[in-house]
Amino acid sequence: MATADVTPAPSMASMFQVSVVNKKQEGNISAFWKSLNGDKEDALPKRYSDLKKKLVSTPEAERSLVEGWRSILASLKENNPKWAAKGVDNIPQVNYKDLIEGDNNSAAAKAIRECGNVVVKGAVDEETALAWKEGIREYIKKNPGVKGKFLLSTDSDGESLHLHIIAARTHPRLISLVVRMNELWDASPSSEISRRNPIFYADRCRERHAGDTSFALGPHSDSGTIERWENEAYSSCYRDGIIENWETWNPWNIDGRVKANTDMYDSPGGSSVFRTFQGWLALSHTGPGEGTLRVHPSIRHATAYFWMRPFFSPIKTEEECATRDEYLDADNWRLDLESTAFPGSPPGRGQEFSDATHPHLEVNKVITSIPRVEPGDFVFWHCDGIHAVEAKHGGTGDSSVMYIGAAPLTAANAEYLAQQRATFLSGVPPPDYPGGKGESGFTGRPTDGDLKTPEARRGMGFEKFVVAENATEGEQIVIRAANDILGLTENKVNI
Repeated sequence: MATADVTPAPSMASMFQVSVVNKKQEGNISAFWKSLNGDKEDALPKRYSDLKKKLVSTPEAERSLVEGWRSILASLKENNPKWAAKGVDNIPQVNYKDLIEGDNNSAAAKAIRECGNVVVKGAVDEETALAWKEGIREYIKKNPGVKGKFLLSTDSDGESLHLHIIAARTHPRLISLVVRMNELWDASPSSEISRRNPIFYADRCRERHAGDTSFALGPHSDSGTIERWENEAYSSCYRDGIIENWETWNPWNIDGRVKANTDMYDSPGGSSVFRTFQGWLALSHTGPGEGTLRVHPSIRHATAYFWMRPFFSPIKTEEECATRDEYLDADNWRLDLESTAFPGSPPGRGQEFSDATHPHLEVNKVITSIPRVEPGDFVFWHCDGIHAVEAKHGGTGDSSVMYIGAAPLTAANAEYLAQQRATFLSGVPPPDYPGGKGESGFTGRPTDGDLKTPEARRGMGFEKFVVAENATEGEQIVIRAANDILGLTENKVNI
């Protein structure tokens, strides 16, 4: 009897050719933040003055911007003391079930959209969250070469898709939560985005021990710096609405963000993926003063002010004024389209805020620690949101979180996912992170075989996205494009 010629099925790694590697230098993302290195802001070239004149190009726009500036300064002066006094009570806390089952007219959704931040109670049960933390600790023990990856480290210079991190990102309750957060945003039918189809972005975990004061990153915002003005698609998210009337501007309009380039300068710590929210899952019992997150309590006020800030300069410096109130007074500030300065927004570095760069925000007084969290709670903040890390962990236990952003499907996110899939298969750091060998030689490193559900495989780029019957025109377009980018059209694999 003749022996059949059986050709073994190709491995996933051979099907998805690992042609994309992380070419960034090894290092620490502290280089991304000028404040952590003591670097001063460099003077920007003349084209940044030209950019201001392009963005504010008519006398009508100038008048409207000046009126808006004076209006927001008055509103900040009135509200800053109120927000500072209210503290943690500024931040809405909502039950997982109430958020999932409610619509955007619910009290929970309205509170989130007004503030830009939320603590979701009971996203997963405490036992599950603590088991994930212990699993990651065991992984680190087996792989002592771990370099600042996550738990048991505080220098935040690595990332991972370790098995327990994948388990969290692909947990049905957390997928549903991320989708619900995406749906808090407004999208037109033609917008090429699928909010119901998240991708799973490799990110960090963090454990801070009692007394820790390292990597105390001050007030900052993610998702780019100068790109908010310089990139045409990105600036459209702010420009017309804020210049016309910041009080009616919609920080939740997703359309312009879909094709925005938030990392024009290939920065060492910037995210090139669009996330509607950054977020983390609590892996410990942590409260204010215990190394937790701090956030600004009004997404509209904070973002509108910091977008307007580069267009204005003080007439007299603070040193020349008799009081700080005189310095902050609207009459001491003038429209200045000749200056090339974009305070706190250096190209290729992180967007930062201080009393020097954004004095009217009074960030050090106003940003507040989030309420106490338990293992299994989830914290989200808007992608423009100003946030910081408490300078010191003054508690007694660990302060541990797993970063999980809400990243909907867009064509640009699919491009990144294709690269991340390749680095995942080879075990090297994903494209947004400092390079090196990563976890390529680690024991127990996960493979695509650990992706057990269709949702998990889709979110990691190993299975086709499916067009729902009620998909909008834009959603249909992006799903077809994403499957093409990922080499998954009609079950073909082309990387």
